[in-house]
Amino acid sequence: MNLPSPFGLSGFLTVAVLGLLLIAVQGAALPWAGLAGPETAVILMAYTAWRAEKWAAVFMAFILGLFRDAAGGGPLGIHQIALILTAWAFYPWRRRVHLEATLPLMICVFSLSLGGDLLILTPLTALLGWPGFNPLPGFLVAALTSALAAPPLFWLLQRLPGGRA
Repeated sequence: MNLPSPFGLSGFLTVAVLGLLLIAVQGAALPWAGLAGPETAVILMAYTAWRAEKWAAVFMAFILGLFRDAAGGGPLGIHQIALILTAWAFYPWRRRVHLEATLPLMICVFSLSLGGDLLILTPLTALLGWPGFNPLPGFLVAALTSALAAPPLFWLLQRLPGGRA
């Protein structure tokens, strides 16, 4: 298995800027179209956890969660907490999953996206009660689109500055 070398500051900044752009576009376009799109924050967090040290992965999850909270219009901090916990849980397993291959990458991102959404739903349900609709089909669609978007996004990230060493 060919493991990637960690990226430096340029790779970190590239992922952060790309995350801001993708999350802003997703936050503006997809609700207008009435669609559940890929959780780009989860995909970028998985890429960072795969390529960087734990502190960088958690810090990137914090940044991407802030972008996601601001774009989503929900309570600030809920996506940050979910992404940080997801990054923390995924980090020890990052080298055991062969993320260069398409199917394991898709399964990993599907699981992380669905798990992150369930992490978000749990405290909101505890605090506010169950929503008036069933959010689970939307979670499944978002996880599936995230899994489909992950391979091309990983491919792109590896070719940007700071991608492959």
